[in-house]
Amino acid sequence: MSYPRIDGKKMAAGEFKHTWNADLVYFDGPLVSLYKAEDGSDLLYVWLDCTGKSNRWCMFPVTRANLWNYLEKEKSLREVFEASKWVVVFQTGSSLKRSGLIKTTWSDLPENYLPDNDSYLDDDVATKAAGKLAAEIAEEYLLGLDGELFIEDLTEIPKVYQQLYSFHYGLEHIERPAVRNSITRLTQRWSGGFNAVHLFSGLQDVTPSIHRAKVCELRFNSPGFIRLELLGNLARQVEIAANRVADEDYFSQLQDFYTSTYRYFNDHELSGFDNESGVESRPLTPEAEKELRGKVVLFFRLLGWGEKHECLDALGINPLQQLRVLLAYYRRLRKLRPYLVSGNLILGRSPLVNGS
Repeated sequence: MSYPRIDGKKMAAGEFKHTWNADLVYFDGPLVSLYKAEDGSDLLYVWLDCTGKSNRWCMFPVTRANLWNYLEKEKSLREVFEASKWVVVFQTGSSLKRSGLIKTTWSDLPENYLPDNDSYLDDDVATKAAGKLAAEIAEEYLLGLDGELFIEDLTEIPKVYQQLYSFHYGLEHIERPAVRNSITRLTQRWSGGFNAVHLFSGLQDVTPSIHRAKVCELRFNSPGFIRLELLGNLARQVEIAANRVADEDYFSQLQDFYTSTYRYFNDHELSGFDNESGVESRPLTPEAEKELRGKVVLFFRLLGWGEKHECLDALGINPLQQLRVLLAYYRRLRKLRPYLVSGNLILGRSPLVNGS
């Protein structure tokens, strides 16, 4: 048995570097999966056909709106498919490596390769991940701006905020295999010069467009704002932590915690900074593990997150790896403090909106 011939342009597998986000439809294996490209755009991978030795798939780009409409059962897979500007057909064998890539359009595919007209997301085969993606609805949120700001400030504020938001996305979605695997893989590679930037960018890679912090409006004539569309519960978690770091008493406690933690690292020849290299991995003694676990719990309480440290425990990474992640988060959070204290940045509201 052979596959039907597909006319189009031959492509190299290396031209498509995509990160798996989640399987959306599963029946004896994934049938529809969500991936993310290097430029941040979403793609759907759809199973088409098989022989005794391989499977044939296609990949195609999907807009934020169409992805949302598909998850909400407002558009069929056929409609989403036909909205794509291109389709790449490929095969995978036992090694799962892609081969035989042909770039074409949906109109040039055999009719039996196209989804049915009523191919709406069916609850019977939809995955839990698909259900959660659909259940979480983005809402508007303001980053209020005021006072004197420079162009580098308008670069720094959104950059840091995005990293903090990605961290909370990871905590909230840690049960999703793509998120859990990303955090576990990156934290375990911390030694030998690992840079924490990779952790935050890795979490962004497993955040689909419907959950990313999308800019809806940018206005600044002192005062002003950046109006975002994002998951509100995550924005509020960032806001809680930011309010703590802006408060003099809490900030003093956080700085004492930060200093004492690194003093402990140095005294016990452990590593924790973003860009340390040549770090030797060594097993923690029971005493050190107990001490570091207590620090993880204290950090969450200092930032007002309660018992969310249990999310990190579910990863199976040790408390030293957890602390490396948490302190990398804190170093980024601390960059917002001057803006918060001066009133240049107000989270959740703007003086320009409703006069508040």
